[in-house]
Amino acid sequence: MNEIKVCQSNILTEAKYDVNRIQKNCLYKIIEQVRHDYVENTQKGYTNLHVILQPSVLEDITDKKHKQEAHDALVALRKRDVEIHYEDGSWFNCGFINWAKWIAKENIYKVEVSSEIMPYLVDLARQYTSYSLTVAISLKSVYSQRFYELCCQYRNNIEKGGIPGFHKTQQQLREMFCLENKYKDNQDFNRRVVNKAQAELKSMYESKQCDLYFDVNIKGRGKYMCYDFKIYTREKTTQQQAAFDDIRKKWL
Repeated sequence: MNEIKVCQSNILTEAKYDVNRIQKNCLYKIIEQVRHDYVENTQKGYTNLHVILQPSVLEDITDKKHKQEAHDALVALRKRDVEIHYEDGSWFNCGFINWAKWIAKENIYKVEVSSEIMPYLVDLARQYTSYSLTVAISLKSVYSQRFYELCCQYRNNIEKGGIPGFHKTQQQLREMFCLENKYKDNQDFNRRVVNKAQAELKSMYESKQCDLYFDVNIKGRGKYMCYDFKIYTREKTTQQQAAFDDIRKKWL
């Protein structure tokens, strides 16, 4: 399978929204098509964009008996909110798509993407996240997908010791993933969300299906629990492995 790269705003990478894996994969395909239709055709200005999805596109993320799952996922995306908070206290809430339809006689799906969310999908003048669509869609957990995007965002954020990484509190992760009222026990949250994503990315990395994974050091307790993420990429294997080993000794 040829690798497909897509980009999105860092703001969208860290936005608050709740989707399952199939819905997320539909979203990935919509983003890919939006970037093709808008960027490659050098469209000017932001207007509501109508995106056509061929049945074969959705077969890639479900199976050949995909129609009901595709219907359910597209309907769910219309009802899902994405919420973005800005440093000045402002906020923005929007749906991923305005509407979706299946046109039987043309054998296509059609969705409308709001002009309000378009800048976060196509405007790369500011900071953005570049990631492999091929990898993202192959991941089995939506939390793995979200952490993969975060790692791609911060892969060049070199910290002390020459290792890329980032930091999040548990509260920040809960808000991003809409898990404020789920997995309330800290250990349950770590096991089902953080550790599960870590294990899947590490497994994909070792089987050469993914170009990165993360290591994590968990600090604090209760509402003060926070996470130091260290990103291990295939680009600097020997150097980074030695640095990781040194940091792990300090963690233990």
